[in-house]
Amino acid sequence: MNRQSFHYVVALVGNPNCGKTTLFNALTGSTATVGNWPGVTVERKSGTVCYHNDTLEIVDLPGIYSLVPYSPEEAIAGNFLNNKPDLIINIVDASNLERNLYLTTQLMELHIPMVIALNMMDVVKRRGDFIDCAILSKLLNVETIPVAASKGEGLSELLRAAASAVKKTAVYPTVKKPVGSRDPETALADARYRYIGELTQKAVKKHSASKKSVSEKIDAVATNRYLAIPVFLLLILAIFYITFGPVGSFLVRCVDAFLTGWLSPLTDSALTAIGASVGVRSLILDGILAGVGAVLKFLPQILLLFLLLSLLEDSGYMARAAFIMDAPMRKIGLSGRAFVPLLMGFGCTVPAVMGTRILENEKDRRLTILILPFMSCSAKMPVYSLFISSFFADCRPIAMLLIYFSGMVMGLLSALLFKNSILKGEPAPFVMELPDYRFPTAQTVWLQVERRIRDFLQKAGTTIFVATVVIWLLQRFTVGLRMTSDSSCSILAEVGRRIAPLFALCGFGDWKSAVSLLAGLISKESVISTMSVLYSGKLEIALQSNFTPLSACSFLIFVLFYTPCVTALAAVRRESGSLRWMALSAAYQFAAAWYLSAMFYQCALLIQHLQNCI
Repeated sequence: MNRQSFHYVVALVGNPNCGKTTLFNALTGSTATVGNWPGVTVERKSGTVCYHNDTLEIVDLPGIYSLVPYSPEEAIAGNFLNNKPDLIINIVDASNLERNLYLTTQLMELHIPMVIALNMMDVVKRRGDFIDCAILSKLLNVETIPVAASKGEGLSELLRAAASAVKKTAVYPTVKKPVGSRDPETALADARYRYIGELTQKAVKKHSASKKSVSEKIDAVATNRYLAIPVFLLLILAIFYITFGPVGSFLVRCVDAFLTGWLSPLTDSALTAIGASVGVRSLILDGILAGVGAVLKFLPQILLLFLLLSLLEDSGYMARAAFIMDAPMRKIGLSGRAFVPLLMGFGCTVPAVMGTRILENEKDRRLTILILPFMSCSAKMPVYSLFISSFFADCRPIAMLLIYFSGMVMGLLSALLFKNSILKGEPAPFVMELPDYRFPTAQTVWLQVERRIRDFLQKAGTTIFVATVVIWLLQRFTVGLRMTSDSSCSILAEVGRRIAPLFALCGFGDWKSAVSLLAGLISKESVISTMSVLYSGKLEIALQSNFTPLSACSFLIFVLFYTPCVTALAAVRRESGSLRWMALSAAYQFAAAWYLSAMFYQCALLIQHLQNCI
């Protein structure tokens, strides 16, 4: 006879940087789902684990230091725990035991069944320290399981303890509220820390050696007052060189050779064999394959960029980067905390805008949202790569770095402008814990990269595919809805000619460029897919025939700064709670792009003219 199965809700709770997400990924694997908490846009992750016929729904709560809600993350965690989940798995960083146990004492007072996952025990062993989990379990009356989430150690024992604890009634020792004239909150905190101190004295044996840890030795250089920013810039330069230098360019050529040299001829032969009409062949070959393929060939560079950034993030360096950037960012009215969503902006503006919820100050949030689109999202990378390989192939990494750097500088200057005009005020204070350096784990890095690549491929198969088909149809029909082989007589050309004069001063006042930029409002990858449909033959050669190096530079400047895609604008509207802020963001971006592009092109023409006159 089968035992009755049960469904339990398990809350995963711990401090930031305690290895909580690594443990969540290790426990749930591919069952994890991502959403948003009701009413806010802090990411909600949950996954299921089956254990002895029972189902454990594991909910990864945001990292918190306390149950006192000082931030949106702490409010979310507190509200979830107030609804009494069936079990709490409290992840405790064994290398910072005393600080982590403060949250543990608060969780115990909720009287919810709990298990402690003592994570990063491998770090404790490397230090030569020893934590007696049996004594800790006895003193806390909470089963404490040593784990190393990054290596998958102790997970089966943790699940066993969780399945056992969830069926028991929680009875924990609690810190009694002190009575006296002192501030109750301060006195209670002191009492908790005294209790924790007594616990650690009995359960922890520290190695007597006082030599510096590996993290401290690295930080002596990485966070040095004079060396920190040069080290940061060197790392970024190395990432750009690997991504857009010989390695990245070689991989792009390989994918391009596969698409144009093998897949396209094979598809053409197959269509001919089944007797497909000329129109159908043109739609598939000149429309879908050419448009989507023009974007897909840059997949290796996107993969490399996110792989290298994920390695830096998982190693613990990105927390240092936010710390390093705090001082310079305060000069433009932001704290180092804003560096996190700004960094996310290099991936995609939408989650970056959503990520501004971590900023406690409303002024900081709105200021960050306004400058976020200047951080070049990965969707613009194919545009940059194509134009750079067509006109500036000899200096790919430097040209790409210059583009990204220009976007950051423009964002910072814009922040300075807004800080002294419509968003006056001091930035919120910034306190951040720097985690120990560690070797990135393959699973954690791959999960981050795989999600980005999946999003990119999904966009290529949906938004870009649809945009490509629509562009092909619009260039095949006249305003009178008659088919034409001359795209200059098409609906698309008519639309392009009406908006092209707007870009004449920028140096690319032809209708094809105008239409490509218009398509970029749907998704920035659509700029390239549209050009691939409109220009016949190899796209690099077509661009060299229709652009000069000067107009190509001007076009890149415009793409770098102009209005983000409609999805990003919708995110701005949702997060700012104002249609006016969305309109301001869109208008400011377009005005900045047009002005800088036109100024660059006209000034460059003037310089050329003066040189010819001398």
